[in-house]
Amino acid sequence: MRMQFLRAHAQAHAHSRSGQRLLVATLLGLAFPVAPLAQGQGGGVSVSGFVRDTLGLAIVGAELSIDGSSLRTLSAGDGRYLLSGVPPGEVRMRVRRLGFRPTVMDLELGAGGLSDVEIQLVQLVQQLEPVAVLGRREAYASRLAGFEERRQRKVGHFITRERLERTHSFSMTDVLRDVPGVNVRQIGVIQKAVRIRGSPCPPLVFIDGSPATAGEFDLETIDLGMVEGIEVYSGSATVPAEFAGPRNLDRCGVVAIWSRPFRPRPRVTKSVDAPSEVSLDRLVARGEAHTAATVDSAVALIDGGLAPEYPGSLLRDRRSGRVLTEFVVDTTGAVVPGTIGIISSSHPLFSLAAREALSQAQFLPARKGGALVRQVVQLPIEFRVPTRPNRP
Repeated sequence: MRMQFLRAHAQAHAHSRSGQRLLVATLLGLAFPVAPLAQGQGGGVSVSGFVRDTLGLAIVGAELSIDGSSLRTLSAGDGRYLLSGVPPGEVRMRVRRLGFRPTVMDLELGAGGLSDVEIQLVQLVQQLEPVAVLGRREAYASRLAGFEERRQRKVGHFITRERLERTHSFSMTDVLRDVPGVNVRQIGVIQKAVRIRGSPCPPLVFIDGSPATAGEFDLETIDLGMVEGIEVYSGSATVPAEFAGPRNLDRCGVVAIWSRPFRPRPRVTKSVDAPSEVSLDRLVARGEAHTAATVDSAVALIDGGLAPEYPGSLLRDRRSGRVLTEFVVDTTGAVVPGTIGIISSSHPLFSLAAREALSQAQFLPARKGGALVRQVVQLPIEFRVPTRPNRP
């Protein structure tokens, strides 16, 4: 059988209007450290803590500033912030983020500054109905049962899809280099041939349980984007019976690769005028995008217009999660490339799934004065594992 692999506490002093929906899900972008935008010049003390929403989830990109100074910073991926060089005494700290009610906090700073100062922001921007992503057993789940069983026995070395996502690598051999005993070097016409523990012969390669070839196999031809898991065994003594090769071909080790199911995705065309990094604050300030409060008819999600894919590794571990995204919907109903932002999330893989789905999502655009306009929205996404796994 031939297989083909194809080559990202300051509680706000107000309450939401009655009838207004509460945020029920949150999205995290990849947790990245955010450096302060400006800090004081020498001396002073520091103020640090976390910025969270009304559900207690971290908020990314909240701006914090000190009145009467140039001090300001942004909260990081985990909601943490740090303001250094703040003059001791009474100061007023302001916290703002697009989509949330700004808040002010009066602080009394001693010689040691303050730490663990919790700040809570209340949502203001329209949040669409939460999108529920229900975990389903895929048809390929049964054939991966052996992979999971062997991984639990901890015989051999295992590379999961979650680990592949963290490497941000497109090279199979680069990933295998991290396995103890694996060496990569040029052998003949193959630039990156794999050898395990100095063996003179190539490892036996299996793809979805079937031998790929009895000779040298160029592992660089495998697209990591289509790989769900990898098993590596150093020699006959550790190779499971299902991977035992004829004529002792497994003596030089085994590399077993398990593929992901191919799901064709529609081609996404990027707008030529879409910046790669967009400040939604600036778009709103310049009138290039509106909020729900300033339009006559707000953005709405088309039925079936968004279909996030549940991350396989998190589904197998029965991990549920919450995600909150923010983005701009343009006059065609598509999400403007470069505007997808992550406010908070319970796992980076949920964030990645949400970003990929939003790049292909379709909405009903907003209207103002009878004309179609761009609008900033926030969309909650919930990833839920069923109480009873569906049968394949």
